Amino acid sequence: MVGNPKLTEKMLVFLYCLSQVNSKFNINTFRRYIYLYYMTKAFFDNNGTDDVVIAVEKGNVKILNFDDVLNNFQLIDYIEIKDNEIVVKQNLKNYVETLVSNEAMLSRIYKQVNPFVNLLKSYDDQYIFTIFFSEPTFTRATQGAETEISPLKSQLSKLLIEFKKKITNDKIDDYDILSHWMDFILKNYYETEGEN
Repeated sequence: MVGNPKLTEKMLVFLYCLSQVNSKFNINTFRRYIYLYYMTKAFFDNNGTDDVVIAVEKGNVKILNFDDVLNNFQLIDYIEIKDNEIVVKQNLKNYVETLVSNEAMLSRIYKQVNPFVNLLKSYDDQYIFTIFFSEPTFTRATQGAETEISPLKSQLSKLLIEFKKKITNDKIDDYDILSHWMDFILKNYYETEGEN
């Protein structure tokens, strides 16, 4: 596996989950999904997060090895990249489906990633763009001219954890909390935009 095996596994499962809805999607939206996943991972999984390096460059993020992993997937005929679109091929779907259904190594990752993808897919790509640019760690990094973001120091995870501590209703799950934050961002962004 290329560079970072854990990132490779996550990206493989993400591509599989996304392909369940649509086999073709924007590469930048995919990058934002991966970024948001890592920025919320400490909230969903208190065992920490993978060692992934995220750099901020001119208001955008670069995930170390992200492009290498995609290129490798293209070489082994799992995906095709056309312009700015990723097309997931049947080879990838078959491979991941076999591993997931056999309760193999990717099964645990699938159980983490699939609900996350389903939540994000319930929002339009334009909204994901807004949510991504409103993510507090990214905002702080771009305003403070930081060049690297550590998922272990995710401001979004800290915010979600603090919010969860204040909730007395134990029927509210972690995805409800994340979706409330996303809705809050979108409500305030689009209401503010509408007033201008």
